[in-house]
Amino acid sequence: MRLIALSSILTLVLISCGDSSSPDNSTGGSGGGEFAPTLTHTYDPQRLDVAEETTNVCQSWVLGNDEPLYVRGVRQTNDGGWHHSNWFFVPESAYAPSAAKEGPDATLEGTWNCSDRNFSEYLAAAAGGVFFAQSTQAMEELQKFPKGAALEIPPRSVIVGSTHLLNIAPAPLETALTMEVETVPREDVDIRLTPFSFAIGSLRIPPMVDGVPTESRTSLECDLSDAFKRHLNEDVVDYNVYYVLGHYHQWGNYFNLSFVHDDGTRDTIFEIKNTIGEPIGSIIDPPMSNNGATKLRSECGFINNTDETLTRGLQYGEMCDFLAYTDSNLKIGSGGSTNHPMGENEEGMPVFEVDCPNDGITGFKAYNDEF
Repeated sequence: MRLIALSSILTLVLISCGDSSSPDNSTGGSGGGEFAPTLTHTYDPQRLDVAEETTNVCQSWVLGNDEPLYVRGVRQTNDGGWHHSNWFFVPESAYAPSAAKEGPDATLEGTWNCSDRNFSEYLAAAAGGVFFAQSTQAMEELQKFPKGAALEIPPRSVIVGSTHLLNIAPAPLETALTMEVETVPREDVDIRLTPFSFAIGSLRIPPMVDGVPTESRTSLECDLSDAFKRHLNEDVVDYNVYYVLGHYHQWGNYFNLSFVHDDGTRDTIFEIKNTIGEPIGSIIDPPMSNNGATKLRSECGFINNTDETLTRGLQYGEMCDFLAYTDSNLKIGSGGSTNHPMGENEEGMPVFEVDCPNDGITGFKAYNDEF
C-alpha cells in the first residue's frame, strides 16, 4: 500500500497470507467479536484495462451527519484490482468540487482526480484523521477496536479515499469497493482513538547475490518524548495501543512493532510473517501499555529476488509502513531520514536502521475538549 504516514501521513497498509505470530494480548486477526454495521456505502466502480495502473483517483462519501459519529469497526470488500487505498475523514469544506478543473457538474460525493482538488494524505490526516487503510491486495478485511474505544467523526464529515489500483487479470476489469461501518452510541465510548504512523522513506533493500535471493531487515525507531512534551505538555510518555496494521509489498515477509525501553529491551506489540493478499492488521485486546517506554520501533523484513536494489515506490517498489490507533490524544507520524547499513543480525541477514530525528516527527494534538 502507500500507507498513509502522518508525514506522508499514514502511508499505510498491509498484507498477510501464510502463518503468523502475534502477542498473547492480540487476537491475531483484523478484529474480534461481533460486527454489526450501521452504515454502508459502495463507491463508484473503477474500470481498468489489462495491466492498467491508476494512482490519481480519489473517491468520496458524504456522511451528512449532524452529530458526531463513533466508529468501532470498518469492513471493506472489493471486486479485485485494489492494490491499496487509504481513507480519511475530513470536513465537508476540505475538498470541495472545482468547477474550473472538473466542470459545472462536479459533486462533493463521487470519483475525481486527486490533483484537481489538491488532495494530500498529509493534509487530510491533519484536517480530520485516518479512517481506514486497506491491506495490499486484500479483497476483504475488518478494522475493529476493543469495546469502549472508537474513532470520533465530527459533524458534517466526508470520507475521502486515495486509491491505487492495478489490474493483473488477463481481461479488462470493473471493480468497486464497499465499506460497512459499525457505529456505537456516545455512552458506549470511553476512549477516543488517534493514529500513529511511520512510513520509511529511505529504503535500500539489497539485491540477490549469485542468483540467491537476499533476505534483509529495515527498522525505524523514534523517541516520542519530545512530541508528548511539545504537543501535550506532558513529561511522561504514557499511552496504550488498540489496533495495528503493517504494510509492505510483494517482497515483504515480516513486520514487527515494539515498544523500546531506555535499557534497549523491547516489548512486542504485534508481529507477523506473511506475504501480500490478506490483511495483516490486528485488534490489540486488551490494549497494550507502553509501560514507560519512550520509543516506538517498526521493522520490516524483505526477500529480494531481483538484481536491483529496491527503494520506496508503488508497483515496482517497496514500503515499510504501519498504522496504529492509540489513546494518546496525539496524531504522530514519521518517515525517518538517513538509512544506515548495520551489518548482519544473528541469522545472517543484512540489517538497516533509519534515523528518526525529533524534527522528523510530525505531531498534532487530536482533541482539545474533555470527553
